[in-house]
Amino acid sequence: MESREWIVYLIRCSDESLYCGITNNLKKRLTEHDSGKGAKYTKSRGPVELVAASSKMSKSDALKFEYRIKQLPSGKKIIELIEGKEETMNIKKELDKVSKEMQTLTRMLARLIVDTDRLEKAKSDAVKSKAVKKAPAKRSVATAADTVLGVIKRSKKGVDTATLMQKTGYDKKKVYNIVFKLRKQGKIKSEGKGLYLLA
Repeated sequence: MESREWIVYLIRCSDESLYCGITNNLKKRLTEHDSGKGAKYTKSRGPVELVAASSKMSKSDALKFEYRIKQLPSGKKIIELIEGKEETMNIKKELDKVSKEMQTLTRMLARLIVDTDRLEKAKSDAVKSKAVKKAPAKRSVATAADTVLGVIKRSKKGVDTATLMQKTGYDKKKVYNIVFKLRKQGKIKSEGKGLYLLA
């Protein structure tokens, strides 16, 4: 894991200009700047004075932070470094907060999945229940057969398909199906083509 021993610092040179850099040993680095060995920029601008320093962070974070400060006009560099110090200190807190929110969302998602599964099971059970309740539909076929048989019983000479359709209100196909079943059961017989009598 990357060491969190690096800081971003801001120094004021003798010509009042500002210099920003990173280090993992601030005291040694300031001595180097004062002796002219620290950086090309500060070589002829010593002595230097520390203006601000960030809290400790990883080297990559320090480099990114340094770059961000160097992009600012000199009047905003100090403010950014001081506010940035707070920002880097709060990064872990923010990450912890995001992590907790993600855990909460994960739990909520798991509950939603369970609830969805329950609803789908209930819906499936309801469909099965309706399918069982629809079983009495066979009675309506028997009732239709009884209706057709009743019409045939009332006629002494027999009934043709057209009369059955008219008196029952059934279409031709339904009448043919009912008549076929009744003939098969031996309840009626066919007298010629399309004329039916009681057996």
